[in-house]
Amino acid sequence: MLQMNATPSYYTDGQLAAYLKHIGLPSAINDKPSLDNVETIIQHHLTTIPFDNTEMHYTKRGEVESDPQAVYTRIIEEKKGGSICYGLHLLILGMLLKLGYRGYNIMARMNRTGGDPSFLNLTVLEHQSILIQIPGDNGTYFIDISIGLGFTRPAPLKVDCEFDGLAPQKYRFSRTHHPDSPLSGIENAEWRLETNLDLKAQPIFDPGWIAFMQFSTQPFFLKDIAIFNGLAHTRPDSVLPKAVVAMIFTGGRNGEPLTSKTVVKDNLLSRKAGCAMEVRKLESEEERIAVLEESFGITYPADSKECITGRMSAIGVAKEKSSSGPGYFPRLS
Repeated sequence: MLQMNATPSYYTDGQLAAYLKHIGLPSAINDKPSLDNVETIIQHHLTTIPFDNTEMHYTKRGEVESDPQAVYTRIIEEKKGGSICYGLHLLILGMLLKLGYRGYNIMARMNRTGGDPSFLNLTVLEHQSILIQIPGDNGTYFIDISIGLGFTRPAPLKVDCEFDGLAPQKYRFSRTHHPDSPLSGIENAEWRLETNLDLKAQPIFDPGWIAFMQFSTQPFFLKDIAIFNGLAHTRPDSVLPKAVVAMIFTGGRNGEPLTSKTVVKDNLLSRKAGCAMEVRKLESEEERIAVLEESFGITYPADSKECITGRMSAIGVAKEKSSSGPGYFPRLS
């Protein structure tokens, strides 16, 4: 059993109030910490604040901030869009800490399968999630709001405990070791998040579940996250600098499940609801910038297209063929 100590938030009472207002929640949500209240916060967050790497592509600086105050300014004060996993999880973690929950950052390896459910190809540590505990509850819960998993209720960190994502997706945890690990024994094993669908959203019949990501319960701190965020911009195998990506969910209010997911990935706009998916090709930077504002609330002036001209992520530029599978990208399916 993990024992977490309470840690101070880097956000103020005023910033918490502004965050709750931004995602459409009353300040009364902070009256008493509970699992239901965390689920409500996640529901409103996922349907208000997008996953968004556009700062890498449509700004001269070409960077996504990971400083909690800079993330807050962009998303809450300036209302310009969202962030990638580092910014999104630092934002919600800071708010949960301010509300009286215990929690911390973890780092995960993604399974880049290349589309083969039987293939395990774990990356370096590249994706941030968080673990939390609720006052009066010794259970530990996993939260991920940035990679398109689509579950709003914090997932109990327990073996074989199944939980729903965006229908018909399901997930569960198992315990295992990295294939290259010299360690043995369940007490040293890592946690593996598994899913029941492949990259084309088809059921997996053999072995029935596929590894999605793997992590330990080791905490990571703000200075660590800044380093990982920097590597996401510069590592040769990092996928984020190579394509514009944005994602947001709909539904998920008043205790109802999420109903659909809208994604921009490179020059494709997709909307998935249940097993149905609509895909539209974006033909120009002007069209993509307009879609980012209309569908995600991500705003850039028209001349921002000059910042992306000549980059690999620009529409019309030939892309490298990748066999890496989903890697860090939010799932289209």
